[in-house]
Parts: sequence; structure tokens; C-alpha cells
Amino acid sequence: MRKISFVVVFILGIAAVSCSSNKGDGEVVLNQDKMSDVIYDVLLAESFVESYLMKDTTKNKDSLLRVEMDKVLKVYGISAQEFATSYHYYKAHPLQFEVVLDSANERAIRGRTDVFIRRRPNKSN
Repeated sequence: MRKISFVVVFILGIAAVSCSSNKGDGEVVLNQDKMSDVIYDVLLAESFVESYLMKDTTKNKDSLLRVEMDKVLKVYGISAQEFATSYHYYKAHPLQFEVVLDSANERAIRGRTDVFIRRRPNKSN
């Protein structure tokens, strides 16, 4: 959870995102499914930077993460402002934010389980 909080806060200063539901005061908020997908991909981007790109210690982690975050946000067609607005909305509505984070977590668990199942040796000799 601490890692998710760091990533989300970091993204607020960097990110770019497009949304689907209105808050009522003219600002657009990502729906829960889309917000969950964006957070999931943000975490994958951070993991990619830490696992592969940071092997070269001369590189700046923040700038590498910024580049990867821009890619994620471009895929979803959303702006940093839209993501920040959505993040602040969900932060102010913890029950809804819990659903978003739980959904991202479940997707990660399913992905990890799929990888382990595919790698398991066939014991039917």
C-alpha cells in the first residue's frame, strides 16, 4: 500500500490521463474500472524501471519513471490534470478508492498466478 501511495503521489506531479464520468462541477473523474487499470499499469511501469532500466546506475530513476508514466498515460489518452483530479476525488472517497485499489491488486494476483501456472513443470510422466 505504501508503494502504491508513493507511485500515485509521484504520478500526480508527472502524469497525463482522459476520463469518463463527471464530478458535477465540470471536472472529469476516471471511473473506477479505468482508474484501477491506470494504477495497475503505473505500478507495472515503476516495476519495469526498477527491475530493468535502473541496472544502469548512471540513469536518473525519476526521469526514467517520468518517461514510462507518459507512455502509460498516452495509452489511456488522459492528462496529468485528469489523473490528479481523479486521484484527489478517490482520496476524498476512501470506500470508492478501496474498490479501485482492490481491483488493481486482484488483477496483479491473477497475473502472477497465471505466470506461475504456465511455469509449473508438467508432472504427468
